[in-house]
Amino acid sequence: MTLKMEERLWITARHLARESGMEYSVPCAAVIRDLVRAGTHNMVREKRTSEHDFEEADANLSRLVGKMVEEARGIPNPRASLPGPMLIREAAFVKAKEICPLWPFC
Repeated sequence: MTLKMEERLWITARHLARESGMEYSVPCAAVIRDLVRAGTHNMVREKRTSEHDFEEADANLSRLVGKMVEEARGIPNPRASLPGPMLIREAAFVKAKEICPLWPFC
């Protein structure tokens, strides 16, 4: 069950970034995957794995990713002249975490 929830949340995170015309840098993607993994483990540990709980986790992840996208737009983009999507980097994640606490992630 944990892997299924984890994969669903990762799909949400990727979709929201792509919908904004962005992608995660490789290191940032690893950070987000770790965050999602820890969040799903928190859900299982707290025995909060119902569909309602999952929807709450999904909404909170969406808020965090939305804030990351917003922060990434404010950071100078060294790839601006290169083709391809703008990258969301770890600095955007660190700045976005200021909106925590967001159950079950932070």
